[in-house]
Amino acid sequence: MKVKFDHIEGFGKVSDLDFIYSAPYGMLEPGESCSQALKEGWIPWGDAWFNLRSVRIDLQHYQPAQTTLRLRKKVSVGKGNFAQNLEQYEALYAAYCQHHGFARNITWEQFGDCEVLEYHTDHLVGISLYKVYDDQFVAMQFIWDYAEPKLSLGNVAQLSECEEAILRGCTHVYLLGGYEHCCRYKAGFKGFEFWTGAEWNQNIDLYYKLVARDEQIQISLA
Repeated sequence: MKVKFDHIEGFGKVSDLDFIYSAPYGMLEPGESCSQALKEGWIPWGDAWFNLRSVRIDLQHYQPAQTTLRLRKKVSVGKGNFAQNLEQYEALYAAYCQHHGFARNITWEQFGDCEVLEYHTDHLVGISLYKVYDDQFVAMQFIWDYAEPKLSLGNVAQLSECEEAILRGCTHVYLLGGYEHCCRYKAGFKGFEFWTGAEWNQNIDLYYKLVARDEQIQISLA
């Protein structure tokens, strides 16, 4: 992996203190595989790769909860078509952002090469966008309208993604980053591991401490 730094989006303060931030990112070297990059803690995003406190599920140890298996019976799961159904996906995303209070900052072009799982009741209620690199499965984005909270669609989606990964012969499902309280739930899946920057670690207590510490960080760019 060839590591580069973005000093355009980066920033610094050197008059009162020595603080410089520049986001590092990686570009695959010739002959380097995407699956190997994933195993070494790199996550694809757009045209680049980023090394972060990522989370993955070792499918050899994955075991779904019985409650999730029961909930899945209330939802039909099938393959989606990104190009044909983009308008519906955009409507889902608007509801998703409204529920969470998120800014609507997705650039849909970055997901154009993703495969899609759709979740239906009597209508489309959610989607999973994912990529498969050889024997590695990356869950890129889950979107749900949250109209029926009792569906616990996030858990149903995780089960469906793992089942799809197993069907495709994958060994791991990557869940992107593990930061702040909103990512605490990722440690609840059997087969949980997180990337320390040097190795994959299964210490759930340590992970909980790290995401709790994230909540204490205050950032102001004013």
